[in-house]
Amino acid sequence: MSTIIYRYGLKHDLVAAVDPQRDALIHEDETGKHYVIAKYNCSDFPGYNIMASHIYYNRPAMEEVVQNAKYVTIIRSPHSRLKSSFYFSGKDKLFPGAVNPFEEYLKIKYDTFTFHGYDSMTGFKAYVPRFRLLLSGDKTNLTTEIENLDKELDLVMITEYYDESLILLKKLMCWDFEDIVYVSMKSHSTYQPPITSQMMNMIKDMSSLDIQIYDYFNNTFWDKVRNYEGDFQADLAKFRAMQTKVTSRCESDSDSDYCEMLHIDANRMSSKIARSNSKWVC
Repeated sequence: MSTIIYRYGLKHDLVAAVDPQRDALIHEDETGKHYVIAKYNCSDFPGYNIMASHIYYNRPAMEEVVQNAKYVTIIRSPHSRLKSSFYFSGKDKLFPGAVNPFEEYLKIKYDTFTFHGYDSMTGFKAYVPRFRLLLSGDKTNLTTEIENLDKELDLVMITEYYDESLILLKKLMCWDFEDIVYVSMKSHSTYQPPITSQMMNMIKDMSSLDIQIYDYFNNTFWDKVRNYEGDFQADLAKFRAMQTKVTSRCESDSDSDYCEMLHIDANRMSSKIARSNSKWVC
């Protein structure tokens, strides 16, 4: 999602806040009150328009960087997120010969979880300080905290419904269809055994907070779809037809500037943004 936002910024000559090392992740400083971002010293520097990064949600620090912003994030089902992270990090290689490596990994993690008795420190909650505080304490206020966060965010997108999410983003930001087109770059070349019902239950126990957060925003997501101004299904169909054309075009003309921009990942896009911003160094 960050590459789509960065791409829009480049197209409209907006200034994006990036890490000084041109990394895709922006960090907080040692006080936890400010973000470490690239600084520009020209007297006519207009300020930042965009932050689009893997980042901890710190509203005061964010407002310090970009004023009057729309706040958008994206979450993924804890079940598919944990499985994807497992294979992406190569942990399956730790279980040679296993019929279902992810299942063996979960069994080990589950034994640790049942011994210590606390929720795993991963997922969406790890990026929101108010949720991190609930991990080892009283979880009865979680619903209230989620509702408060819901009031602060303009849109919570859902990975499993990415195209639908982009239609909502387009409407929120008053963008064109062209602004949200993308080329899918991630695919699994090797077989990954499915998640069994037993594995689902283990993940449910270990990531109960994440699942509650996901379920809440999944429900509000479909509320936004139902309350969409216009014909949501017609817009979705139009967008997917455009996606098909773009995918076909970039398969046959991958070296064009247009298709190259669609294929850039978050780290390369951050570097491109940093070079664009260099004009504000005097």
